[in-house]
Amino acid sequence: MKTKAKLFLGKLLIVFSVFLIMLGVAFTFSKDEKLLHPIYDVTLLTSSENETISITTAASDEEIFPADTSTKVEHDTNPSDNAQSMIKPTADEVSVLLREQIEKTYGVKVKYASETNGYSVGGMSTTPIIDPVTSQNALINLNMALALYPKGFFQEIKSKGYPLTFYLVKRYSTDNVTGVTDSSNKNVIISVATDYDFIDTFHHEVYHYIERYMLKSGATFTSWNGLNPAGFKYGVIDSAYSYSSDFSQDAFFVNSYAMTDQYEDRASTFEYMMKTNKASCLNYGKTIWLKAKTMSEQIDYFFNTVTPTVTEHWERHLY
Repeated sequence: MKTKAKLFLGKLLIVFSVFLIMLGVAFTFSKDEKLLHPIYDVTLLTSSENETISITTAASDEEIFPADTSTKVEHDTNPSDNAQSMIKPTADEVSVLLREQIEKTYGVKVKYASETNGYSVGGMSTTPIIDPVTSQNALINLNMALALYPKGFFQEIKSKGYPLTFYLVKRYSTDNVTGVTDSSNKNVIISVATDYDFIDTFHHEVYHYIERYMLKSGATFTSWNGLNPAGFKYGVIDSAYSYSSDFSQDAFFVNSYAMTDQYEDRASTFEYMMKTNKASCLNYGKTIWLKAKTMSEQIDYFFNTVTPTVTEHWERHLY
């Protein structure tokens, strides 16, 4: 009987993992044809990077959102049937299956819970996740977010010598830090604090990873500063230029944090490009639309897995 119970448990875990994977895939968006022709004039120059660690904090003009608990997967603490209780997979067991599927599907590595013990970055220590359900939900969010990128996208960067590892942590020792991209060597580590809203931070940090790869491949944004206000210098925060301050479609930056430097400007813009709802600053012909279009064209040029004739998820608000 014990052997049969184990076989049944194994089958149940496989079915449950397939369900979760399908749930992630359900969040992908259909790919429609672009309305414009692909880019022909991307500028290619050798460019060095000024930063290797990008620390993302919540913008002062945007509300800081804690992690969303409304859709968390909980487990029945008072099962009515003892037999069902015996075969029901635990959060830890589901997390193991999810991590294996994520790593296999996207070519990335994932560390969570006690595996992140002692991790520090940018002069900050981190607190690991100790609650199994929190780890499970973080992995579900990670799986759904990764599914929004083209098939083979992360494997392509890895194949060029830039493997990626995600660290899912509870928080950093510095308040309001939501995520960090550490590309101080070719083994890039993106860490995300689950105490805050996961999705925006994830896409922000992933763009840092994307851009590090593109810059190493010869990309440059030679006309970027020309899209900013006359006389503007990064590092000087002026809320009058921020979309998040008054939601003006004519804003120059999506939020105040984008004024930190050009790298955070683009990562913050990409974060808005990936949002579920379109911000009016991404309306056709506006300054932030031009920034987003420039970024999109660079990605089209440098990635074989990105097809110029297909509207990727980050491009859907631009057309």
